[in-house]
Amino acid sequence: MYNFVKYIIYKFNYSNSYFMKNKLTSYLVLFAFAMITSIVFAQEESKEFVPMYTTVTTLHGVSGVDLNEWKATEQEFFDKVTSKINLLVAHEVLISNIKNDFSDIKVINVFKSWGDIQKINTIRGDLIAIAWPDEEERKLFFEKQNSFYTNFHSDEIYTSTKFGFPVEDDVKKSQKRSFTYFVQTSTLSDDNGKDSYSDYIKYVKNVFHKNSLIKGYYPLRHLWGSDSRDFVEVFVVNSTEDIKNVIENNRVLLKELVPNDEKRKGFLEVYEKGILNRSNAIYVNVPSLSK
Repeated sequence: MYNFVKYIIYKFNYSNSYFMKNKLTSYLVLFAFAMITSIVFAQEESKEFVPMYTTVTTLHGVSGVDLNEWKATEQEFFDKVTSKINLLVAHEVLISNIKNDFSDIKVINVFKSWGDIQKINTIRGDLIAIAWPDEEERKLFFEKQNSFYTNFHSDEIYTSTKFGFPVEDDVKKSQKRSFTYFVQTSTLSDDNGKDSYSDYIKYVKNVFHKNSLIKGYYPLRHLWGSDSRDFVEVFVVNSTEDIKNVIENNRVLLKELVPNDEKRKGFLEVYEKGILNRSNAIYVNVPSLSK
């Protein structure tokens, strides 16, 4: 677990809220699936814990666009619409911290409930009507916004788990430059067993929670999307350079948790039995598009 940066895959990700209005009508169908699968998750979480719902949409940008123009357009939409949607617990735009290839674009939206997800399109539509009361001006704005993207997109929905911890509000409000997001996606095995789960809990509480370089940790269970076995962990740190230091700190903290080399090796082997494979990516957020 401590070597969670074993295979780093760099991608470029972002999305905007209104564009998803036209692209994400499939959400209306998703709610039925959510009500069924949420029963399973509720059995695993404590009665006191109430999960949040995270939607992730991946869009694909058209090559050769003016990124400054793209950002200005999305900033206008964010200021006039997204920032005013009180139902959104959080909203993040993540882009690659390596190069501006604009090939994959993601938007992250966090909600308290499925009911809030159902309400958002109506609220968004009302805010759009207020922001662009002239129909022709509204049409021109969204034609421009949509021109940055291809028609292909994919959607994922996750629920939070009780073992995460958010970036503190004062830290987020004082943010002057982009946070770095290390995203690790694990495919869980069909027989991950209680021992593997128990070791994961011990690791999170004694390593991630004690590593001061990790500003936020968001473990997400798959709810709807391409692979029901997905388990996503998002680590928020101050910079890309901090990732190496995070790994080293994790090693030190793990050694404190399990001092004996052989027992530590066995501890990790038990945990790894619950995972078939992993993939990783690194992003930075756009502070001005953060809620």
